[in-house]
Amino acid sequence: MSDPSEPPAAGRDDGADADAKLSDTQELRLEPVQFIARTDAVMRLGSLMLGAGASAARVRDSMERAAHAIGIDELHTRIGMTDIVATTGRGQMFRTRVAEIRRAAVDADRLTALKRLTNRLHAGLTPAALQRELDAVEAKPRRFPDSVRVLGAALACAAFALLNNGGWQEFAAVGVAAGIGQLVRIRLARLRTNEFLVVFLAAMAALLVYLGVAALLAAVGVPGGQHDAAVTSAVLFLVPGFPLVTGALDLARLDLNAGIARVAYATLILLATGTAVWGVATVFHATVTQTASPLFDEPLLSVVRLLAGFVGVLGFAVLFDTPPAIALTAAALGAVANTGRLAMVDADVTPPLAAVAAALAVGLGAYLFGDRLRAARVTLTVPAVLIMVPGAAAYRAITGVISGDTLAAIQNGFTAVFVVVALAIGLTVARVLTEREWSRPTRG
Repeated sequence: MSDPSEPPAAGRDDGADADAKLSDTQELRLEPVQFIARTDAVMRLGSLMLGAGASAARVRDSMERAAHAIGIDELHTRIGMTDIVATTGRGQMFRTRVAEIRRAAVDADRLTALKRLTNRLHAGLTPAALQRELDAVEAKPRRFPDSVRVLGAALACAAFALLNNGGWQEFAAVGVAAGIGQLVRIRLARLRTNEFLVVFLAAMAALLVYLGVAALLAAVGVPGGQHDAAVTSAVLFLVPGFPLVTGALDLARLDLNAGIARVAYATLILLATGTAVWGVATVFHATVTQTASPLFDEPLLSVVRLLAGFVGVLGFAVLFDTPPAIALTAAALGAVANTGRLAMVDADVTPPLAAVAAALAVGLGAYLFGDRLRAARVTLTVPAVLIMVPGAAAYRAITGVISGDTLAAIQNGFTAVFVVVALAIGLTVARVLTEREWSRPTRG
């Protein structure tokens, strides 16, 4: 027997040995299980919203609503583009959780369902009940099949061809090209390969098909006169509308962590697409910096713009899996606002000022109709203003930089940047005027 008066053996830690002997069940009993369940439910709600494309401000607001409903006293969040860090507190307990969203994809239908869920949260809700609601949202399949989303991309880009002053030949060629490009994008995305490579290859496919269809139309005796002016329209389905607009809104709220990441991501997507545009234009001697004059006179021009704007916004809304009633409302708002914007530009109003007015109109319209539709506001505003994003100018700027056409690059680049900033300003002003939390400092 050992002498009890002997000191412990060198390096021995009786406390560590005692902890090591605890069973898994005993360790679990030491943890605040219900508090952990509350934290997990709130984090799951935020992760689903962020993965579906919501802005950082909307994710934070929804998480706070859920936290108060299920009994969490304090919630502090840091939200990025694909990650959330949250610290929850209840009495003397606190817990920090980190969530990473690995497969983010814009899903307006899921955003709408989560918006409606957060609106009906009430005090006393249990974490298990919230998890069941989230299970139902997550289990719901995407609203539209791939074939409908391909059609949405085709119609959106074909409408852009008309808005870029193309004729029916350009409308047909762009529609076919964008549809095939979107199909290639969907197929490649399932291979889980690099996203920028997927965008580049989808853009190449769309551009090559567009040039092929244009050549075929010319061969059968129905050539279009403005093919070069419409070539960039074939890849506008790749414009990262949701991250670009939500990133700008995040920056307006000083959510720099999410805003800078979203804008940087959107810029890289534009660069990948612009590189494909430059490559195809160089090989096939297409002049992508060319612009066209309108083919119609007033009032027919405004009618064409109104119809093209409606079809274009509706196509983008379908591409984002937007519920039908919300998609039609967004299409009406975007068509009217964009037609007014183009009329202002024709009247020598500067494009950024016209963009501010149009975006403000869309934001106020989304406020008027959003509550009636129980819609997440971003599902109305993003498709509606996406038709106004100067994607063609951005691609022309990138092509000009690569090819050494400095003047064209500067002109198109500044146009693209200032119009996007103007759209963000218009949407932000509408939010400040209609949402109380937008007039208060951002909470961390």
